[in-house]
Amino acid sequence: MVKRRGLTALLAQAGNPISRAPQRLKDLPITVDRNRSLELETLLHLRDGFRALGGALIVRPTVDVASARGLEGWNSITLWRAPYRPASKLYFFADDIHGRQFALHRDEIVLFDPETGDFTHYAHTLDEWAGNAVADPDALGAARIRAWETGHAPLRVEERLQPALPACMGGLDGATADIADDFRVLGDVELMRRYARLFREKLAGEVDVAQLVDWW
Repeated sequence: MVKRRGLTALLAQAGNPISRAPQRLKDLPITVDRNRSLELETLLHLRDGFRALGGALIVRPTVDVASARGLEGWNSITLWRAPYRPASKLYFFADDIHGRQFALHRDEIVLFDPETGDFTHYAHTLDEWAGNAVADPDALGAARIRAWETGHAPLRVEERLQPALPACMGGLDGATADIADDFRVLGDVELMRRYARLFREKLAGEVDVAQLVDWW
């Protein structure tokens, strides 16, 4: 049983499990610390995927359930992550409402920015990760999702809020929590593929701002 304070607090604010049939984790990078993978597997056997913090945090289930992508498919190299070669050692397990990814990396949990391809330390353990998320839900977009859902239908589990412009053009970081026009709804896979295209073009030095506005 998971009885640690951070995870207990997160689960207290979580919705129903996405899947009722949790599976063992597989195909994890060999560099992922066993303690971290066991922590994640234990959490998912308690609640196999869920939304928490008002929908700002989405923890993926071990298996696909309708439109909710499970961990195996989400971590497939062909789905969206192919351009991110340095991220091949990451195991993605959760995302925030804007598509930023949480992942296991060695013996820590990192936060991955799909626009830059960078990942930074977020927590040492899953319990610390949960505690950090609960302590600052607005960093994951909680205020923005509240503002959005005031005038729109509730977001489905696979839907994310895409900034009207990427950060390199003043989006997200410059967006305000209460202006819904700063965001649009996209499916999680489509959003990550757009980020991957932007990352690939930036890496090649080929970003055309005029064209970016058209396809972003």
